[in-house]
Amino acid sequence: MIAAQGPEPVDAAAAEAGPPTRERLLEAAWDLLGEGGPEAVTLREVGRRAGVSRTAPYRHFQDKEDLLRAVAVRSFDLLRARVAAAGRAAGDTPGAVREVCRSYIAFALENPQQYRLMFGDWVLSQKHGDGPQAAALRTAAERLFDTAAESIDQGQREGALRPGDPTDFTLLTWSTLHGLVTFTLSAHLHADSGAGRVRGEPEEVLSRLVDEVVRGLRA
Repeated sequence: MIAAQGPEPVDAAAAEAGPPTRERLLEAAWDLLGEGGPEAVTLREVGRRAGVSRTAPYRHFQDKEDLLRAVAVRSFDLLRARVAAAGRAAGDTPGAVREVCRSYIAFALENPQQYRLMFGDWVLSQKHGDGPQAAALRTAAERLFDTAAESIDQGQREGALRPGDPTDFTLLTWSTLHGLVTFTLSAHLHADSGAGRVRGEPEEVLSRLVDEVVRGLRA
């Protein structure tokens, strides 16, 4: 005999017990993405993990792609908040640029699946689409770029960083960081890889190279 199952949790009860349903779903999707990549994220599993009814995810997201777009927006926003806080905590402008770079790398290494989603081909194609979801992705990515550019622009106004187009400097710095992150996540930065001439553990190498990036921006 099959035991009778209890009733599914309802949205009203879930909302009273914690954050709004949509936020609970996004948090669950974020966790599932980190654990198993995009393949692990399904609306049914997200609803189960969030403790809501089976139909609740469909009232907030059209399908899995809609959910992943929202997770990507959330990822851009979280990274932007992190680098902004790191920059504010620094004592001077070169230090702010250094901490922005370090916090960017730390976020990527702590959340590799989310980072791959943010800068992968799928999100790129979604950003070029139409509709509010595409606009939200573009806005989130642009706000992250603008936040990173602010520390460079401020340093130039103060005379601490060398003159030049701050957008170009931001793009060059970001490209360097992205390359370092990609090398690290793919293990190419490890001493026993093809980059075996690199001295030190990955964390030491990354710190040293970030210092070189900042040194290159100084006035």
